[in-house]
Amino acid sequence: MNKLKLNPSSITFLPILVCIPLAYELLINFHIGGIELFKEFIISALIPKINNEIIITLIKRLNETIFIAFSSWLVSIIFGIIFGILSSDISYKFLSLPIFLKRFIKLLLIITRSIHEIIWGLILMQIYGINFSIGIVAICIPYIAINAKVFSEQIENINLKTIQSIKQINGFKFSSLITLFWSPVIKTLKNFGLYRLECAIRSTAVLGLFGIGGIGTSIFLSFQTLNFRELWTYLWGLAFLIIISKAIFKKINLFNTPKKFLFNFVIVLFCISLFSLCFFVYFIFNKNIIPFNSINNLLILNSNFNSYDFLKLFLETILLSLFSSGVAVSFPPFFILIFNNKIGILIIRSISFLFRLIPPPIIILVLLMFNDPSISLAALTLGLHNAAITSKLLLVNLYTQDKNEYIAMQSLGVAKRTSWLFGLFVKQARSYLAYCAYRSDIIIRETAILGVIGSIGLGWQLQESLSSFAWDEVIIILFAYSSIAIIGELINGKIKSNLT
Repeated sequence: MNKLKLNPSSITFLPILVCIPLAYELLINFHIGGIELFKEFIISALIPKINNEIIITLIKRLNETIFIAFSSWLVSIIFGIIFGILSSDISYKFLSLPIFLKRFIKLLLIITRSIHEIIWGLILMQIYGINFSIGIVAICIPYIAINAKVFSEQIENINLKTIQSIKQINGFKFSSLITLFWSPVIKTLKNFGLYRLECAIRSTAVLGLFGIGGIGTSIFLSFQTLNFRELWTYLWGLAFLIIISKAIFKKINLFNTPKKFLFNFVIVLFCISLFSLCFFVYFIFNKNIIPFNSINNLLILNSNFNSYDFLKLFLETILLSLFSSGVAVSFPPFFILIFNNKIGILIIRSISFLFRLIPPPIIILVLLMFNDPSISLAALTLGLHNAAITSKLLLVNLYTQDKNEYIAMQSLGVAKRTSWLFGLFVKQARSYLAYCAYRSDIIIRETAILGVIGSIGLGWQLQESLSSFAWDEVIIILFAYSSIAIIGELINGKIKSNLT
């Protein structure tokens, strides 16, 4: 008897099975009380509220969003490059730097990127109060670590023979180092860095829901008053900002630049780095700090956690990550396969755009109109948001690849869906799964957002502990979140290495 053999294509569709427990719990918790409100929310997307007062507020909030997002993006890119170089093995082969520095930086980066910017934001707000600086610092902390990892991976691809040649001719180390790293850094900045700007805008919008400022604050205030037409005005404004920023940066050609640009770039990088360090020192020591309830709580953990309750919240967070990842991986290929025609693809693109546009906290608040808080509801929300992102990548890759096999199968009379599956998708399944493994790292960290809003897992407990200034409990929760994220990153790293 032949054994069942799984391949990347079948593995991609297998996580759709998570829909069985999700659907069961959602049906049990379903109630019709909020259906009318939900209809009003959907219809309001077509008739947003537009008047002078709304337009003025929209422009003001967009300016705040641009300031926070661009500042945090620029600083995180610059320090991401610096720490990416300092954490790469090649730097230590080229420069005489102590090896313990690399290990310390890598450990620091792993810890900081394992915790989501929302958690950093909530903690900093509890310590320093609410101001724009909180948004910039909260986004910068994990973004610097994420950017550093990506830049480091690209720098590692530099040919070692090039380094040996520079050493043999006794090239000036600093200038040679800049020249050597210039191409991979600029290439990464163009391919990944500009995407991080879009992520920074979205992160700013989500932080705004917690009162930081920007468009997110207006979105949340409109939702609280059930003013859905006004809410959609702000959401369409956010969409306009994302589209315009992407269009502008696509026009910038970072490769066709004069030679003087290299020197100017280093000067600007140094100035912004120095300014950022000064600002960070000022932020830490000169802001009005809300005092901890007891400094001993940071040193001695006297948590009042019930071990059973904490374990339950810990497992809920893991389940939320697994279920959300299952939805994000399986939904795009499944629905593209089912609705494999021009109208179906157009509908999928439109729906995925909306789920990328609307922040996950707003999505779950809308769904809570007709469903009770649960792991399934939070998993569906986070899964749909990330499925919208993975579907965008999948559609781009599917329809830019060679279609000869797909056309040949159709000309032989093979069914359209079968032709799509074996003629197009099979070629993309492996790379798609590799990207989904990377996306799972983000999903694990994003569980904090849904936990805080949806009263699920460690995110809910974090909000409770912060509200009561229980810093010992906060430290335990941060350790738990960090552990889940780091273990998930290691597992996903193994999966990606096996797929690429």
